[in-house]
Amino acid sequence: MIFRNDTSLFAHNDGGQGARIFEVNLEEKKINRNIKIYNAANVDWEDLAQDDEYIYAADSGNFLGQRDDLKIYKISKNELETQDSVAAEIIEFDYPDQEIFTPTEIHNFECEAVISFENELFLFSKNHLDLQTKWYSLPKNAGSYSANLIQKFESDGLITGAAISEDKNVISLLGYHKNGGEFEPFIWLLYDFPDGKIFDGKSKKLDFTFNAQFESICFGKNRNLYFSHESETGNLPQFIYQIDVEPFLN
Repeated sequence: MIFRNDTSLFAHNDGGQGARIFEVNLEEKKINRNIKIYNAANVDWEDLAQDDEYIYAADSGNFLGQRDDLKIYKISKNELETQDSVAAEIIEFDYPDQEIFTPTEIHNFECEAVISFENELFLFSKNHLDLQTKWYSLPKNAGSYSANLIQKFESDGLITGAAISEDKNVISLLGYHKNGGEFEPFIWLLYDFPDGKIFDGKSKKLDFTFNAQFESICFGKNRNLYFSHESETGNLPQFIYQIDVEPFLN
């Protein structure tokens, strides 16, 4: 999800559900619009990011670690707001530290979390092998790139979403532990980081008691966070939750 305004969000479905962006009305609790990205495919979409002019849809799901067709679709906000079918520019990428593409569920080359930061896109990996997250960067221009590996973070769980506050001073990483058949979700708050070195600042972990597979997160105004889970887990219907994280920052 990404924040659109005080009454609506933009969101997408998981892989195999079509290359579409949905405008979700928070007040009426319904989908207002369904916008098709006509030159894109939803192999395994995992996150949305945005800047002033564009939305970035990350086709970066890589559950078995074998994909060589990872993409981020760059979509004009102006077109998204005014049309029901739009085209995207395409950013293709790979990981510089991946050498093996043999299918396996235990690897460190899936990504479900992307944010926009100044002139770059930041990607945070979902490491099934060591339960860390790796921070990569990519240019925002269409083209084919090898992502730049910057740092690692001891997330102690699987990272499934990321968001950045309007003032660029707080980054949230959503994730969960899998404990048998139970999900134990959490949010990492990263803040007071120097010169964009986001893992070198302060961090705080918020643990939740929901048994649900949380997958999506975005900042609204100020320090308000919206987050949501898949409907198929925990026997819960789909909800969008909201929390003010300002009291947790110190």
